[in-house]
Amino acid sequence: MTSPIDKLFEEIFGHSPTKSGTAFEMLAAIVTHIINGGDVKHDDKLRGQFSKTLYQLDVHQNVDNVSVMGEVKDYTFRNGKVGRGDIQKLGGALPDLKDIDYGAFFSATGYTKPAIKYANEAKNIVGKPITLYELRPSTEID
Repeated sequence: MTSPIDKLFEEIFGHSPTKSGTAFEMLAAIVTHIINGGDVKHDDKLRGQFSKTLYQLDVHQNVDNVSVMGEVKDYTFRNGKVGRGDIQKLGGALPDLKDIDYGAFFSATGYTKPAIKYANEAKNIVGKPITLYELRPSTEID
């Protein structure tokens, strides 16, 4: 199913990635670079310090000796907000990734109140902060 984000990506680049969600991940990586600069990668991999699990990072940014793991979700096809479970999944990975200083989460549809509350307390819960971003096409209301 094509989302508004997929349509935006196609308008900009003239094609769409074949895997669902990839367009939004790539746009989030571009926005991350525009806002903060540094070295930004899409679909990077890092091995966990304790679990030895290979983590897939939708966005991986390094700038000024700070490393950020970004998770990206486009739930426009189901018209739902990102919930606490998605934020907790990111939070659960952060302590295992010693080279990551904090997490970033990109949503095309916003966040539930419990998700926002968890992200706001992530530093106390998992030892690393989580920053929330809402990345979506502008509307007439904007």
